[in-house]
Amino acid sequence: MISVPTVDIGPALAGEPGAVARAAAALDAACTTSGFFVLTGHGVPSELVEEVMAQGRKFFCLPFEEKQRVAPPGPEHYRGYLGMDTTSLAATLGNEAPPDLCESFNINRFDDPAVRSRAYVEGAEAAVHPNLWPENPAELRPVLERYYAEMEQLCVGLLPIFAGALDLPSTWFDDKVAEHTALLLLNWYPPVSGAARPAQLRRGAHTDYGAFTIVAAEQIPGLQILLDDNWVDVPAVPGGFVVNLGDLMARWTNDRWVSTLHRVVIPDGADQERDRMSVPYFFQPSYGALIETIPTTVTTSRPSRYEPVISGKWITAKSMSMLEDQE
Repeated sequence: MISVPTVDIGPALAGEPGAVARAAAALDAACTTSGFFVLTGHGVPSELVEEVMAQGRKFFCLPFEEKQRVAPPGPEHYRGYLGMDTTSLAATLGNEAPPDLCESFNINRFDDPAVRSRAYVEGAEAAVHPNLWPENPAELRPVLERYYAEMEQLCVGLLPIFAGALDLPSTWFDDKVAEHTALLLLNWYPPVSGAARPAQLRRGAHTDYGAFTIVAAEQIPGLQILLDDNWVDVPAVPGGFVVNLGDLMARWTNDRWVSTLHRVVIPDGADQERDRMSVPYFFQPSYGALIETIPTTVTTSRPSRYEPVISGKWITAKSMSMLEDQE
């Protein structure tokens, strides 16, 4: 039976002999089956994760009018706060469903004009907008900036392992992600009192769009993935991050690796009356990166299935399609 394995990258990050190859083999096995794994040995301080959760919860507990001050000013501005009744991820697959029981807030790395200038190419305006920061809580911005930097460093450490899993040189991804457009998102799922609307979930069934996602989540049940036509709970591993592949990585690897449907359900019993925080970091290549089928994933029995695409244009088109589906 397919399951969600745990991959320990601590020895690989520490430079132990043979550790990268062992981690790459474990990662490849996970990516070709479930497209999900639990990452341990990552080195991100648990105290920082807890502080991100705490400051995020303070923000979401503010009055709606105050949070709404940092809502996106238009459909092509992806930064800021999205309240309840604004998002139905099930709609991204053409399914009719009520809005998700979730509020969110997201940031990127483009407050720095120099970084924004390096990353900009024609058409990338929406992707490199500066962030919309709330005044309260005052500690939110510095803690999210520290966490974003930690996750950025973690992804840099993961890329040679991804490359090894695909029989590529360790630096193969470097030029494709040099000006990455990674997005950090805070999700807050409020307590559920009484019955939800039919088919309403905390997050509807969907796949992610980018390369891969690293998620820190509180140890409260709810995250499920679709394996062999069955919804399976993702195990909660203390201190572990959940990693899943996105549609772009599946395309890049010629479907050798899979992007799997997942959702967040309302838990049973007392857990449904608890709020829940999750913090996904969506790692995406440079906006202008050319995504062509990775050569090592092409065989005589599996020829290249996809035409080349520009990373940012492809993801933007998917995102705009999602917004149109929800209108």
